[in-house]
Amino acid sequence: MLSPDARQVATEILRPPAGYALDRTVMTTYSLDLEVVLALPLAVLAQSDQGVEELLADPLLLLEALREASGRVHVFVDEAGIALPRVPRELYAALEDSIHPVRAPGGGAFHPKAWVARFTREADGEPLLRIAIASRNLTFDRSWDVALVSEGRPGDHPEPGSQPLADLIRALPRLGRRPLADDGLSDTLEGLAEELGRTRFPAPEGFDGRIDLQVLGLAGAAGTLWQPVAEADRVLAVAPFCDRSGLDALAASGAKDLTLIGRDEALDALPEGTLAPWDVQVLQEAALEEPDDDTAGRPAGLHAKLIAAERGGRAHWLVGSANLTRAALSGRNVEAMAALSGAAGSADAERGVGIDRFRAGFDKLCIPYEPSADPDPAEPSEAQRALERARDRLLDADLAVHCEAQGDEWRWRLAGQLPEPAGVAIDVWPVTLPGEQARTWPEAPAWTLPIERLTAFVAFRLRSTTEAIDPLILVAKVPAHGLPEQRMHRILRTVINTPERFLAFLRALLGGLEELMAWTGEGDAEAEGRDAGAGLAAETLLEDLLRTAARDPERLAVVRHVISDLMADEAGSEVVPDEVYAIWQAVEAATQEGGG
Repeated sequence: MLSPDARQVATEILRPPAGYALDRTVMTTYSLDLEVVLALPLAVLAQSDQGVEELLADPLLLLEALREASGRVHVFVDEAGIALPRVPRELYAALEDSIHPVRAPGGGAFHPKAWVARFTREADGEPLLRIAIASRNLTFDRSWDVALVSEGRPGDHPEPGSQPLADLIRALPRLGRRPLADDGLSDTLEGLAEELGRTRFPAPEGFDGRIDLQVLGLAGAAGTLWQPVAEADRVLAVAPFCDRSGLDALAASGAKDLTLIGRDEALDALPEGTLAPWDVQVLQEAALEEPDDDTAGRPAGLHAKLIAAERGGRAHWLVGSANLTRAALSGRNVEAMAALSGAAGSADAERGVGIDRFRAGFDKLCIPYEPSADPDPAEPSEAQRALERARDRLLDADLAVHCEAQGDEWRWRLAGQLPEPAGVAIDVWPVTLPGEQARTWPEAPAWTLPIERLTAFVAFRLRSTTEAIDPLILVAKVPAHGLPEQRMHRILRTVINTPERFLAFLRALLGGLEELMAWTGEGDAEAEGRDAGAGLAAETLLEDLLRTAARDPERLAVVRHVISDLMADEAGSEVVPDEVYAIWQAVEAATQEGGG
């Protein structure tokens, strides 16, 4: 069971083992915060333990980390699951090729939290695969979650236990409403799926053998519910959401000892009598207290999903994304789960992976469930249903972004026909602008923007005009036409805006992301003093560049990107001192002559 910290979970899973480098990673999620994906490559590549907030503080660090991770990080998210960022940022443009909206074939939610990271050994390129089957989305939520992580090397023969995850990775291109861009990603996913299908993932210590992976919903909704447990003497279920169908499916195992750990609001909504056979617990208030920091106010509470069943001294576990609901167990949703088993043991035994061992630690966080005296109504109001119908129609709409140059600025407009449902107003704006600049349909959704604010991410706010309820807000990635390639050049120039700052940045860049983080992390006064004196040391730059070319020639590729971006036009070239550019040209000539 994981403490609520999404950053630590994601970065630990993606961090390369000693002697390996991250080759590529594919992550699936139901919901997504763009800022989490923005900070993720920096946290991994720089081996940083800083929080997301600190990592987001300097756009230069983010930009260079995104460059280094370009093409290696891909996130597949439910098309309705991209959240509106709290802060408009130009750098969201750098995520457009990495984020892919998809939908469940069965008409429910694309809900798996399956992450696959492929590493290659620096000595010989041998691959190592690491997987995580989790309940955690890629969001800022401060929730109690669970994740199962394992790694293995592709073998020579098929591994049946891994094939379902391989099938999920292979299916991703066809789950999008629009085909993937022809950039080789489909072939990459096929190659990764093929390796996954030959990789045995060992179970954690205390469990037997391998992990068996299970994926629901790729074929659409089934006629019958999946039975997570066939026969059992005891069952423990942990889930934030449940309904009568899900709980009855577990009770059908014949177990006489049934324990459920859930959330008050979901339990309150169940029909009378549903919980009669169950011993029901919820997290106590102390486990749900929010910290007094920037993360306060974010969604919190129980979010883990797991099932444990005991029979004949054996314990069988299922962990992953599926709630105990009809949508999850019928295949209407796409879900990913991992199954593993071992000797049950007892609460005080040195070995064993049974229910008692788990509850010995977790029960102290729980209290018995007490039904609310005045539970909230289980059924959404008609106004809420109208918002959801409008959202579904919006996601089906044929929309596109068009960008056209207008002198030094650009015209960004959303083309296509939005739904106009009765009782619903739709506000639209590019995600790089604050929501206060939204326009309400059918007003022409067009803005005049600087080049760095152009984006394929569009924010929508659906408001009820008949009832005072919270609006429904989402971000959609839509096809974009006319986006200029020089967007990233302009973003870079807003960060490196003086020759002194360029030279100081260049020195830090030669030391890698770690030194770059130290450089950007200094206070403003120290940074200004450092930048002011940086130009005096330009004569030693040639030695630094040649040393880097000899010891770590790949690092010069980053320097080449930055100088090329800045020299792309007159405004940017003014930031690069003439003597520095001459030194760089000499280094380029020397490395080319030497075959570097």
